Amino acid sequence: MAPLASALNFKLQLRVITIIGGIFSMLGLLLGSFAFSLTWMYFTTGALVGLGNGFAWISSVNLVNQYFTDRRPLANALASSGDSIFVFILTPFYQWLIDIMSWRQAMMIISAIHLNICVCGALMRPYRSQKKSQNSAPLSAMHSTKGLCRKSLVQEKISGYLTLLKQPQFICLILFGFFSVMGLFIPVVYLIPHAQNIGIEDFKGALLMSYWSAADLIGRLGCGWLANLRLLKSIRLTIIMMATLSILLLLIPLAKNYTSLIIFSCMCGFFLGTIMALIVTLITDVVGVEKLSSALGLIMLFRGVGCLLGPPLAGLLVDSTGVYSTAFFLAGGGMLIATFFLILTDYFTTYGQNSSQSTGNEKGNSNSHVRPQEEAEKGDLGSDTRGDPAVELLNAVPE
Repeated sequence: MAPLASALNFKLQLRVITIIGGIFSMLGLLLGSFAFSLTWMYFTTGALVGLGNGFAWISSVNLVNQYFTDRRPLANALASSGDSIFVFILTPFYQWLIDIMSWRQAMMIISAIHLNICVCGALMRPYRSQKKSQNSAPLSAMHSTKGLCRKSLVQEKISGYLTLLKQPQFICLILFGFFSVMGLFIPVVYLIPHAQNIGIEDFKGALLMSYWSAADLIGRLGCGWLANLRLLKSIRLTIIMMATLSILLLLIPLAKNYTSLIIFSCMCGFFLGTIMALIVTLITDVVGVEKLSSALGLIMLFRGVGCLLGPPLAGLLVDSTGVYSTAFFLAGGGMLIATFFLILTDYFTTYGQNSSQSTGNEKGNSNSHVRPQEEAEKGDLGSDTRGDPAVELLNAVPE
C-alpha cells in the first residue's frame, strides 16, 4: 500500500492523505477489537492499520523534507521523536489497561487515541514554493487542461518508479530496507517475552520498552544534531550505527538478569534511534527531494514484506529451538546483511557522482578546444570571402 500512498501525493493534498490514514488506522483497531477470527485480525489490525499508518507517515515525511533543506537531519530527528515519546509513555499505559480491563476494551481506547492522527493532519500546512505561486496558470487554463494533467501525472509517477528501479544504488537501498526491518521489529516483538522467559515480572518486562524508547529519543535527537553538522556523510554515519546495533542484538541473549536487560535495552534503543533519525535524510541524499515520494513508496513496500516475514520467521525459530536467543540472532544477522547493502549503496552513489563530474569536465575541455577551432575556421572563411571579387561586387550593389 506504500506505493499507493506515494502516488496519492499527486492527486490529493498531504493533509487529506494524513486524515484518511488516521481514519483507516482508527477503524482497523476498532474493528480488530471484535476479533471474530484470525483472518479478521489480519485484515483489520494488519491491513487497515498498516494502510493508515503508511498514509500518515509518508505524507508527514514528505512535508518535513519539503520545508527543510539546510537542517534536514535535525528536522527529521525532531519529527520522528514522537515515536519514542509515545512508546515510552503508552507501553506501560497499555499494559495497565489490559490489567484492569479486557484487551478488547483496551483496543477500543487505543483506536480513539489513533484518531488524533486526523487532528495532526488537519494542522499540516501545505508547502508552496515561490516559483510555483508565481508561475501558477489561470483558473480557466487549469480547467481546460485538467484531464491532460491527470494523465501526465500518472505517466510521470510510473516513469519515476521505472527510473529509480534502474539505479543500482536504489536497488541496494531497497535490499537494505528489506533486511534492516528484521533488526528493527524482531527485538521489539520478542524482548518482553524473552524477559518473561527468564523469570521477570510482566510489568517490569513492559518497562524495558520504556527504557528502550527513552534511549531511542536521546539517540534520535543527538544523532540528528550530529548529522546536521555535516562532519560525515549521513549514509556513512548510518553504516557505523548499523554495524554497532547488529553486534548488540547478537549479544542480547547474554543478558540473564533484569539489570543487564536494562543496559542492553538502553544501548540498542540508542543506536536504533540514531538510525531512525538518519534513514529519511539518507534516502533523500541518494535519490533527491523530487523523487523522495516515489522512493519512500517502493522502499516501504519491500520493508512491509520484510516486516511480514521477519517476526513469523523468528517465531518459527523460537518454536523449533525453544529459546528466544535465535530470534535475536536472526535480527542481528539481518542487520549485518543490511549494513553490507548500505555499503554498496554508498559505493554506487559515490561512483555515480564521480563519473558524472568527470564526464562534465571532459565536456568542458572538449568545448574549450572546439571553440577556438570554430573561431579560427570563421576567421579563415571571412578572409577567403573578403578577397573574392564576386563577393565584393555583390556587397557594393545597393539594396
